[in-house]
Amino acid sequence: MLKPKYDPPTPTFPYKIRRRYNMLSVPRKYFTDTGEGMPAYTPRGIRKSALNAHISDRVHDAAWPYLRRMLLTKRAYKSRFSVERLERLDRMIEAANATCYSKLANCVIDLKKQDTKEVKKKKGWTESEWKKHMDYIGQIAGPKRDFRPPPIVRGPFKPLEALLPRIKLMTAVPKFKIYRRLSQDSNYRDPIKVPPAALKYVLTDRTKKLATPRVIPQF
Repeated sequence: MLKPKYDPPTPTFPYKIRRRYNMLSVPRKYFTDTGEGMPAYTPRGIRKSALNAHISDRVHDAAWPYLRRMLLTKRAYKSRFSVERLERLDRMIEAANATCYSKLANCVIDLKKQDTKEVKKKKGWTESEWKKHMDYIGQIAGPKRDFRPPPIVRGPFKPLEALLPRIKLMTAVPKFKIYRRLSQDSNYRDPIKVPPAALKYVLTDRTKKLATPRVIPQF
């Protein structure tokens, strides 16, 4: 890495400063200074240095209108413009077609084979892509569908007086929901009381044999 070079201090700037910074701090020639350290402006608020500046190629290329817009303008006003004006428009189209921005946008056309009828078509699309695109446009161009549910078809209307008997019947408390004690139920069984059939049960020999504990041999 190179060692940076420094300029010695001066009476106006009593510090050591890099030579590169000193070179960058020098104002450019087209910058108009009013003497107070501020740029000069016109009565309309435009910098005087901007009026005398030269436009770069990049700004000049970006200033051209869209190529498709100029082609449509030429097609629309072909019968109204004079020959001289159409020639100027052709020169503008040639200049806009030769810029790098037209190449980046993929809209460069061959002016010798260009047909004004094909201006509306996008450059680079095949016939199958255009057919697919137009089919999609035909689908979305139709009327909007109404996704609301259809109205419910109801029966004949009746006055409220005719519906009151049915409403009273539906609001009555059903009998099976009335609370009853378990002892008052017909199927109730007392868990403490032994059933009479269990008291008369007689054990069989097989049950007695199974209930006898097994003898564990002792060694």
